[in-house]
Amino acid sequence: MKFFFILRIVPVFLVALVFAGTTAEAQGFGLSVTNSPNSVVTNNSLTYTINVTNQTGMLLTNFFVTNTLSAPVQFSSASSSYGTNSVFTNATSLTFSFDQFTNGNVAQMTVTLQSQNAGFLTNSITVASTEVTNTATTNIVVQVVTTQADLGVAMFGPNQVVVTNDLMTYGVTVMNLGPNAAPNVVLTNTLPAGVILEGVSPANQTYSVVSSNLIFNLGTLVNGGSENLQFTVQPTNAGVLTFSASVGATSLLDTNTANNSASTNITVIDYLSGQLIAVTNSAQTINLQNGLTEQTILLSNIGTNAVAAARVVVTGLTNRLFNAAGTNNGNPFVIYNAALGTNQSVNLLLQFFPRGSFPFTNEQLQAFAVGVSSLTPPGASSTSTNLNITHIIQLPNGNMLIEWPAITNRTYTVVYSDNVLFSNAMVAPPSIVAPANEVQWIDYGPPATVSAPTNSGTRFYRVFLNP
Repeated sequence: MKFFFILRIVPVFLVALVFAGTTAEAQGFGLSVTNSPNSVVTNNSLTYTINVTNQTGMLLTNFFVTNTLSAPVQFSSASSSYGTNSVFTNATSLTFSFDQFTNGNVAQMTVTLQSQNAGFLTNSITVASTEVTNTATTNIVVQVVTTQADLGVAMFGPNQVVVTNDLMTYGVTVMNLGPNAAPNVVLTNTLPAGVILEGVSPANQTYSVVSSNLIFNLGTLVNGGSENLQFTVQPTNAGVLTFSASVGATSLLDTNTANNSASTNITVIDYLSGQLIAVTNSAQTINLQNGLTEQTILLSNIGTNAVAAARVVVTGLTNRLFNAAGTNNGNPFVIYNAALGTNQSVNLLLQFFPRGSFPFTNEQLQAFAVGVSSLTPPGASSTSTNLNITHIIQLPNGNMLIEWPAITNRTYTVVYSDNVLFSNAMVAPPSIVAPANEVQWIDYGPPATVSAPTNSGTRFYRVFLNP
């Protein structure tokens, strides 16, 4: 098809009727337009398919369909399935001119072009004839972007049971699966009602707040790159809370929008019924191996029913509870993630930092029944599992010591099992923040693990580097 750049004056005798969207009708014409695709990378082809129906009740001998673009484009081709026609173009418009248009017939036209400018490209299609006073117009808006990539987002909730007023942390990971770098990436994290935002990690990650949305400008993510954020919140009411996140970018054609959003439901409960008490049953001692002050407490079920698991909250502390699994209403707690029958007891080891004796009484211990936490290890896709444990040693007191090389200030999680296949593996809370390039961790039994190790041949360990 040859394009003739000819200036032609077409008389039209009525004001156009303008319709937003892809279809429009005026008395005398039916007009529909589709475009493929809805977003396009600069210099890639964009095709419009235009269908016009003659509803005038008469044969038209001067009939025009004009495409007017909001920015200069490069026209590649233009064709029509109906009758004899000519095509006229300049930098921002293309017009089909038909010699005849029979009543009741449909003329289908296709226009293919490329836009060199990123932004929103509007194509205004107008149908007119010198023989009728009606016109029809519709506008088609397409986003023209500079690159394409597949952005995705995933969310990770807490493993342990969440009780009202717990400090709870969940993670959001933004990924660029390629093939190109993604500029101007924006993450929107939406909080449900009934939670208080306590913190965002990394702490230097700036964001804006719009209603319940936290909006992060993550900049450019390279092909294969990712960004991990953690959110600490305090739920104030029991119930099922839905946390959601979405990711997008301007000037980007996302090749897979199915993974652009994610959500997770987190159930918040109140403490369960049960009669539990906790009392100290040892003096405070200094463990020279780990530099912590340690004290054993006895957790007992004095009620008439068994409990699935238990939590001991420690109040009024002057020293930090080093092995706390979490915090509730400002007070740290440890968990015993196993059943405790009526009249049964278990010893739990509390570890404090900095080392040194300090006043501590039984009134500072509050025991509650809770549900069993899911301590199944995270999936390999969200962690690094190829860490080399350099030492596994059984200490004289029967505890197991493991050591691994680490990255200072990164967080690691220990996983243990009673078989080498790790078929029933469990996480040992809490995770450890590496203070140096080597980390030592001691398996002393509850509350870190559900039972004390017996010997070096019956318990196996792995270490995960957290995102």
